[in-house]
Amino acid sequence: MTLTIKMERRLLTGVILLFFIGSTRSYDAWCEYPLIEDTNAILSATTGLPGRGPEQARMYSGNAWTAENSDFEQYLQIDLGSIKNITKIETYGRAHSFEFIREYSILYAVNELDYSYYKENDGSNKLFKGNSDGNSIHSNTFQTPIIAQYIRINPTRWRDRISMRVELYGCDYVSATLSFNGTSIVYRNLTQYPIRSRRDVINFRFRTALPDGVLIYSKGTQSDYFALQLVDNRMVLNVNLGSNVMTSVTAGSLLDDNLWHDVTINRFLDQVSFTVDRVEVKETIKGDFMQLDLDKILYIGAVPNPDEGLIIAKNFTGCIENFYLNETNVIFNLKSPPYDEEWNTFYKNYTMFNCPETNVVPVTFLPGSSQRTYVKLKGYEGVQRLNITFEFRTYQDYGVLVYHKFTSVGFFKIYFEKSKLLVEMATDTTPRLILDNFPDLFNDGLWHRVVFTISQNLITFSLDEREVKTTRLVKVFTGGLYYFGGLPPSVVFETSSSTTSSSNVNGGYVGCLRQISIDGNFHNPNDWKDNYCCKETLRFDSCQMLDRCNPNPCEHGSKCKQTSTEFECDCRDSGYTGATCHMPLHPLSCQAYRNVHGTSQKSEVIIDVDGSGPLKPFPVTCQYYHDGNTQTIIHHMNEDPTPVDGYEAPGSFRQVIQYDGDFPQIEAVINRSVECRQFIKYECKNSRLFNTPVPNPDIWTPNTWWVSRQNQPMDYWGDSLPGSMKCDCGILGTCEMPDKWCNCDSGLDTWLGDEGYLTDMTYLPVRELRIGDTGTVTDEKEGRYTLGALVCSGDNLYENVVTFRLADAALTFPTPNDLSHSWDIYFEFKTTTLNAVILHSKGVTDYIKVEIISGNLIKFQLESGSGPMGVNIQTSAHLNDNQWHSVHVEKNRKQARLVVDGSQSSTVQQPAGQVRAIELHSELYVGSGVDFRDGYVGCLRALMVNGIMLDMKVAAEAQTYGIGTGCFGKCDSGPCLNNGTCTEGYDHYDCDCRFTAFKGPICADEIGINLQSNSLVKYEFRGSYKSTIAEKFRVGFTTTEPRGFLLGVFSNKTGEYLTLMVSNSGHLRLVFDFGFERQELIFPDQNFATGQYHDVQISRMDSGTKLVMKVDNFEPKIFTFDVKASADAQFNNIEYLYIGKNETMKEGFVGCISRVEFDDIYPLKYYFQEDRPKNIYSYPETLVEDFCSVEPVTHPTEIPEVRPAPKLDEEKIRRIYRNTQSAVLGAVLAILFLLIVIMAILIGRYMSQHKGEYLTQEDEGAMGCEDPNDAVVRGHTGHHVEKRREYPL
Repeated sequence: MTLTIKMERRLLTGVILLFFIGSTRSYDAWCEYPLIEDTNAILSATTGLPGRGPEQARMYSGNAWTAENSDFEQYLQIDLGSIKNITKIETYGRAHSFEFIREYSILYAVNELDYSYYKENDGSNKLFKGNSDGNSIHSNTFQTPIIAQYIRINPTRWRDRISMRVELYGCDYVSATLSFNGTSIVYRNLTQYPIRSRRDVINFRFRTALPDGVLIYSKGTQSDYFALQLVDNRMVLNVNLGSNVMTSVTAGSLLDDNLWHDVTINRFLDQVSFTVDRVEVKETIKGDFMQLDLDKILYIGAVPNPDEGLIIAKNFTGCIENFYLNETNVIFNLKSPPYDEEWNTFYKNYTMFNCPETNVVPVTFLPGSSQRTYVKLKGYEGVQRLNITFEFRTYQDYGVLVYHKFTSVGFFKIYFEKSKLLVEMATDTTPRLILDNFPDLFNDGLWHRVVFTISQNLITFSLDEREVKTTRLVKVFTGGLYYFGGLPPSVVFETSSSTTSSSNVNGGYVGCLRQISIDGNFHNPNDWKDNYCCKETLRFDSCQMLDRCNPNPCEHGSKCKQTSTEFECDCRDSGYTGATCHMPLHPLSCQAYRNVHGTSQKSEVIIDVDGSGPLKPFPVTCQYYHDGNTQTIIHHMNEDPTPVDGYEAPGSFRQVIQYDGDFPQIEAVINRSVECRQFIKYECKNSRLFNTPVPNPDIWTPNTWWVSRQNQPMDYWGDSLPGSMKCDCGILGTCEMPDKWCNCDSGLDTWLGDEGYLTDMTYLPVRELRIGDTGTVTDEKEGRYTLGALVCSGDNLYENVVTFRLADAALTFPTPNDLSHSWDIYFEFKTTTLNAVILHSKGVTDYIKVEIISGNLIKFQLESGSGPMGVNIQTSAHLNDNQWHSVHVEKNRKQARLVVDGSQSSTVQQPAGQVRAIELHSELYVGSGVDFRDGYVGCLRALMVNGIMLDMKVAAEAQTYGIGTGCFGKCDSGPCLNNGTCTEGYDHYDCDCRFTAFKGPICADEIGINLQSNSLVKYEFRGSYKSTIAEKFRVGFTTTEPRGFLLGVFSNKTGEYLTLMVSNSGHLRLVFDFGFERQELIFPDQNFATGQYHDVQISRMDSGTKLVMKVDNFEPKIFTFDVKASADAQFNNIEYLYIGKNETMKEGFVGCISRVEFDDIYPLKYYFQEDRPKNIYSYPETLVEDFCSVEPVTHPTEIPEVRPAPKLDEEKIRRIYRNTQSAVLGAVLAILFLLIVIMAILIGRYMSQHKGEYLTQEDEGAMGCEDPNDAVVRGHTGHHVEKRREYPL
């Protein structure tokens, strides 16, 4: 059937759209009866306090079970008496106390031996949330109900003590079972009633002892098929929706352990969820179709012949229970076929409605015992031939499987060494023989069958039906005992001293054995009695191996290898590193590569745009420019000009563009870039591009177009506008023919072209090109296209920069939901602070914190329920050097890791025991702790969590207190004056004035000296005298005298000098002689003897040929000198510097001098130091410092920032008020009101005693007098009788 017919079928009504609630219809909503209170459930526990034993764990016992010891080894066990369908659990603490469990795990079993953990979807043991106090009930509903008789509750977190009460809810488990023997089959004919579905739900349970078998298969005439099969004890689902592309999904492991396993397959359109034992794998089905069309036969348990989608050709052997195909209970339909639903009728052959017990009894050898674990079995003694057969399954590299000592001299041993299965044998004729017949590794967790035979002169070793025979002169007499799984200590001593070189090969075996036969006699483990050691390390009737590599804990497609105790990840060729291959090896972008390597060259780089995220690394070209711009270039395979001829129909030529990266990778680069562009060009001869002009925009029929990354045909060309249906010349009106919108719409018999850049990042890059109107290969129509690489500029990750100005400011982000067992955080910082918290988030007990300590140590701390973990890196260089540094922290199932600056790494191992997902209840605080203490000041950028950028700029725009966008410090405004050096603090700044002639907080305070005519300051250049070819002088002064010596530099050795003075006319006069010619320069534009302050700066440059004199704010005066090549313009052997006068002068400068500088020498600053240098002195000996009447410059006072009021959680407040007992509150308020009324009445009665109406003869004005005499003096003349009344309350 054609694809067109198939697409038409999708529009038909009657499509099967069946939905799925819960796991199967057997798990009904009414299945929530109490299973402990209403049954004779038996409760037991590891330990219990007197009067608070496990019998007190019933929900309404009035007390609680309290473990004697509060540790991870405690559990409460519940025997429900029979297998139940358990849907919910409720827990309760010990009333009126702080004794309750906050978290717990659940194990379940149908017998008392084979316990399994209830799993999360990712395969980790699920940790259920418990109580938050001792007085309320907490409920957890099982998404997939538990089918079990025995339940163990293992507390993993608790408050003061492990105390709990519990109730389980569910109902009796009713099963419909069907057994398959390898020839059994269930089928349904789909030829008359096909399945055409967009959604399917399949749910069932199964158990088997074989690793391979077909469970479900069906196909359609349009190449659709659906195949579910067991392959090497894993479940494999292969699906094809008609696109001739198979999608394969694998789930589960060790499924041939003869235990019941739950399977759920839920498909909706092209999304499939495949769950085995609650471990979920999600996948997108490949191809363009969304509907499954099956119209042949649906098979369950077998297939008549191998077919498409099947990996193996073996039928299923085992049992299937409660098989649901959408809403149909298949096994129920087989038992009671529907009368009026012929379309839903199933048929069966050679099946039974029960599940017989198997006679295969595996034995598990567990690790962890200090004693040797072994099984001792008997065989025929003294015979010359032996034969043993057994099957094994293991992940170990070393261990003894079988050991037997002959009655004659010698022994044989089958053992693992370095993952290879070997046979060691020694006899009297063969001192030592090691058989290494199989190069393969057999510690892969699969069952393997061994047959080993010794007869006279022949050794036969068969492994998985591959037989190897060895002919030697061998004659043995068998012993009576065979040891499986290990050796007793005495036997180990005997062989290890003489035959084996490695102590590991004599170690105990860890794994499973079954089907053991010695000399044709089968040894059932149920009959072994006490012929083994030891009970605590052996498990019968089950293979209790744990596949630590399923689901694969190694990320990014890396390989997982395991032993009985741990797993290891092989990160080679994955592009990632770390214990679980989580952290990227490649830079995040071209900008990140430049930041690390400091290159300015064009480079070919592999980038990982989302870091630890799911996108794989891919190659790009990085183009760097000297102005700091960085371009990321993504190439494709069609960048050269390509001719197109012989495609006449519109869009009949189709060129799919294959880029060096896939579209999700490219889209991530585009989303992170500031701008992107792609060059496109079409050259034509007699060929039309868009068929413009277009009279009706709704009817546009171009010959050629390009397709966006969203698979959308686009209606514009390079340098044009989306929706314009034009080329660049059509926008500008410069086309070859004015009435056309593109040059290539002219149809001329000459080569024309339309070109330009596509710049709308929404549509880039070009996914494909569709070209038409190029005629045939024999006509004159031709076309040629050129599509350039995608070029993107900038990186928003490194533009995502904020500055923390205050130590109590922080940005907050919602804690990411995917901080589970494996996560990482990356950021870059730039600071000068010594100690600060950079990141912090916390839960009840869990937390993460990253901080800088002492300026050279980064500390990463976390707690995830297994105890505090911390990892530090101390660097030799300071990290608070105001340069960018990177920090990458990671937590995975095995360790916590810290990487600083991409090179220094440190790890700490995860403590033994349960690996928990971290629980953080607070937001993620960036810039301080959660209490806004110990905050960070400085810049942060490129903050990513699990490869996803957290937008700090947006957060900073919303939270402006103490935080700003960009990286700006206090020193950026230049607060330190006069060339003072600013030391950044971000919340403050410090000015270093050591290399200036000033002092003060901002290097603005004058250091001057008030001189009289006999005063001077002398500075001696001792040691190696100073010689210069370019100098800088500066001096400030104020005077009212029309003459005076300001500054002079002299050399007695060479006679060279320079003097600056105020001349008799009040002008500035500079005289110097450096050996080539005496020069005298006058600055006549102002009178300098008026008492005003003047600042003079003189610099000589250009090898002494140019001198610049700048005075105050006047334009600088430039003087040039004709210095001959043979002349020496250098100022040689400078010995002295004088201020005010020199020793030969009678009268010196009168006034105030400050700001004295000569290159990097500041004489007045040295003079007034506490410990004055010995090479500077003055006359008189002590001079007083003066600021020369120049007030220091100050900056405006900064307005302090005020923290905004905290946001109240109104919903939380409402909950508090809703939980208030209104009746009690009303009663209390009524009582308080009544008491207030009574008190008011009593006070009023007391105050009104002996009060009423009366007459007074007191003098007017007597009120307020201290005594009668005073009242008379103040009173008015005569008597004034008043009638007064006082009113009581």
